Amino acid sequence: MSFRVTLFFLGLVYALSMASCKQIAQEPANHPAHFDTVVNQAGIYLGDGQNKRAVRHLDSAYRSFPHPGIKDLYRKYDNLFNIYLNYDFNIPKARLYTDSVFQLLKGKETTYKNEYTNALFFLGEVLMAEKRYTEAFKTFYDARSFADKNLEDCALSIFSFKLGLVRYTQEEYGKAIPFFKEAMVENKDCKPGAGFDYLFVNPQNYLNTIALCFEKSGALDSAVVYYHKALDFIAANKARFPKRQAFITSASGVIYGNLGGIYVKKGEDEQAKKYLKESIAINDRPGYDIQDAQTAKLKLAALYIGLSDYAGGERLLNELEDFLSCKYGLGQRNNNIRIKWVRLKYEYYRKNGKPLLAYPYLQKSDASRDSVIKADRELKNFDVDKAFKDTEQKYRLALLNKDNQLKTAYLAAAVICIVMVMIILFFIWYNLRHSRRVNRQISEQNINMQKTLSSLERSQEENVKMMMIVAHDLRNPIGNITAMADLMLADQDRAEDDMQMLEMIKKSGQNSLHLVNDLLKVNNKTENLQKEPVDLYVLLNYCVNLLRHKAEEKKQQLILHAVHVTISVNTEKMWRVMSNLIGNAVKFSPESAAINISIKEGKDRVLIAVEDHGIGIPAAIKTKIFDMSGEGQRSGTAGEQPYGLGLAISRQIIESHGGRIWVESEPEKGSIFYIELPL
Repeated sequence: MSFRVTLFFLGLVYALSMASCKQIAQEPANHPAHFDTVVNQAGIYLGDGQNKRAVRHLDSAYRSFPHPGIKDLYRKYDNLFNIYLNYDFNIPKARLYTDSVFQLLKGKETTYKNEYTNALFFLGEVLMAEKRYTEAFKTFYDARSFADKNLEDCALSIFSFKLGLVRYTQEEYGKAIPFFKEAMVENKDCKPGAGFDYLFVNPQNYLNTIALCFEKSGALDSAVVYYHKALDFIAANKARFPKRQAFITSASGVIYGNLGGIYVKKGEDEQAKKYLKESIAINDRPGYDIQDAQTAKLKLAALYIGLSDYAGGERLLNELEDFLSCKYGLGQRNNNIRIKWVRLKYEYYRKNGKPLLAYPYLQKSDASRDSVIKADRELKNFDVDKAFKDTEQKYRLALLNKDNQLKTAYLAAAVICIVMVMIILFFIWYNLRHSRRVNRQISEQNINMQKTLSSLERSQEENVKMMMIVAHDLRNPIGNITAMADLMLADQDRAEDDMQMLEMIKKSGQNSLHLVNDLLKVNNKTENLQKEPVDLYVLLNYCVNLLRHKAEEKKQQLILHAVHVTISVNTEKMWRVMSNLIGNAVKFSPESAAINISIKEGKDRVLIAVEDHGIGIPAAIKTKIFDMSGEGQRSGTAGEQPYGLGLAISRQIIESHGGRIWVESEPEKGSIFYIELPL
């Protein structure tokens, strides 16, 4: 009985899995080496302040390249999103390219996990720029949850860094530092082939940002320590990337400028001048970070003015004015430089004894400061931690509701399972009392149970977890049946026929336990096929003896022509296949027919044949008998009920052993089913 129940469940699982499978279209290959060059050049234009030229360069490079891959296109949208959000500050265009990423990855989220997680963060950053903070932090929560489930620590480091930047923007520097340190720890898991960004750009950026947090919060000594850690990291790793020396040198220049600013605050003027001049010398030229060089000039000009070196301050302020008036100085990113320059011009004229010239710059400075304060006030007052907690509570509530629904389904399944177990125990007890008719009764019970399960299947939505619960609870009664048969076999005073029947019950119970174990593991895709050396003659002889009573009911003969051949197979699954084939031969053969089962050993293959002289298979359904659809099923010669699953599962088992199964048949003349297995 359990054998057919298992076939039913396995057939259901197979049909559902086949229905859910989708053919993945062949995608164009990715070209990382080519587009590395494209993206690097766009980055150089951005560093020079040539934002529009960077956009034109990306569009032109992609337009002239045939068939870019998914990751290639993602890199284009990523860079354009960055330009419009952080350089030109065009929020509609930033959202446009965020939507383009989602459209590109639609249906491929689990294939391109890193890119999809980034897309969620892009959307969160756009929502932040649109001041839709609650929606933004729900999106950040979704992104982090998806990343935790699908990405390795190396990739997670970027998202820890981005969450830290939110706190940094809110000027909550103490809360930001743990996120940046977590990013450092996660980044240590990056493998040697992770790429330049993961192995160099990100780690030095994390160290530099931690130092900035310490600097902003007034812990100047800690800031100095982390700036030097960043420089040490750059020195230790720059030789690994000989083709990226311009970027590496520019990164050093950025940190020199930050160190110079620290020493200004510490009152160590000579050290400050040294590092600020070094930063300007490195980055104040095309191909390097010209905008950062202007920041260093602001710090050095402020130092000169504070030291009453008005000539040095004036020279730098004039250079900054030239920069801000040219095309490189345009764009949203340079607004902060412009605001600080206006304030410095006021300080320069005020300390130089020119109040009339200073006053207009004071007015501009105050107006600019007020607009910045007004723009930032809403974000600074937004409670990030509360937003995350609220979102998490909503998710937990949804999960609790789903859990309650599952528990209700489990309770119903448990009741059904208890009823099924009671029915099985009753029929087993009844069969043991009527041992001479045991096989006929078991066959009837199989049919009744199959009908019962079919009815249950139509009345409720089955799922894999419910099958595992049913299978788990079936283990005990089946084990008890096997144990009772074993105890009864110990009584040597029973008739020989009874002993044979009990032996078959015991063996069937053991096989049923194997089937139940398979059912418990049916959702485990990584399960390996357990094989062992098996004598095929012994296996076939057991199957013939087990099914001989069915043949005798129709006055048929089962004739075994076999040699002893030992191959490596899964005993229980191969027993299932042979029982299916021999049982089908009995079912579709007329009374008094002979059924031949044979084994032939070849050079590297073994051939098993089951030949009957029955009704044969019409050509119209010959190609359907191995399908799960059930379209090839027919009733037996004595009206036996068909189920249409045995041959489909037999093919799965044989193919999993590296073999093949096929049939040769003529209507009304009989059929020969062949199985070929490797030795």
